[in-house]
Amino acid sequence: MSDDLIDGFVLHSRPYRETSALVDIFSQQLGKVSVVAKGLRGKRNPKKSLLQLFQPLQFQLSGKSELKNLGHIEIAGKPYHFSGHVLFSAMYLNELLNRLLMKEFAYPEIYDIYVETLNQLSVREIEPLLREFELGLLQALGYGIDFTADWQHQEAIHAEHYYGFVHEHGWQKLDNNHQHANCFKGSDLIAIAELNWQSTSLAAAKKITRMALRPLLGDKPLKSRELFAPVVRTE
Repeated sequence: MSDDLIDGFVLHSRPYRETSALVDIFSQQLGKVSVVAKGLRGKRNPKKSLLQLFQPLQFQLSGKSELKNLGHIEIAGKPYHFSGHVLFSAMYLNELLNRLLMKEFAYPEIYDIYVETLNQLSVREIEPLLREFELGLLQALGYGIDFTADWQHQEAIHAEHYYGFVHEHGWQKLDNNHQHANCFKGSDLIAIAELNWQSTSLAAAKKITRMALRPLLGDKPLKSRELFAPVVRTE
């Protein structure tokens, strides 16, 4: 591997052997990479203070196997300081990326979406921002949802009609007398397409993105979602 520095962020780290750590990095140039940070958990390792979540970094990696060795590290920008609900939201972004991205496959569009979302987390409403991230992630992974057309009838979404979501296809118009729990009003789909966030379109988008992500994530629950529950109950 080249000795050139790559730009990226730490997605997750976990102990490895006695003093080292396995670190998952999301880089602009290489996508998701798993590295060994030797001696990271030792008391005097200077890399420990650098390898923090939401800190823009530059990394030097070596090795030809899937598990790289971590070399030199440099700070590449100011860290993002999050707390409370915003921190849990940022951790949710990291967990989605760590679960859904293939290793050593560049995702420049997703990297840009991730950085832009981090920039906006402290200044925008959280729920619309998360929905836009999820929709952008699905689009970049090849599972984008067209909120403007009924795939079965090849016609535009109508505001007054109800639609069912079919994974990897899109929207199927329903008989108004045969609605079910997973049906959505056309007016909300149109609003989502326009990023017109109202209470009903936000609720619909949250339900839709969960349905679309579920087959990709599998049965293992997201740990970051569990963090939201106590916060939501106390708000």
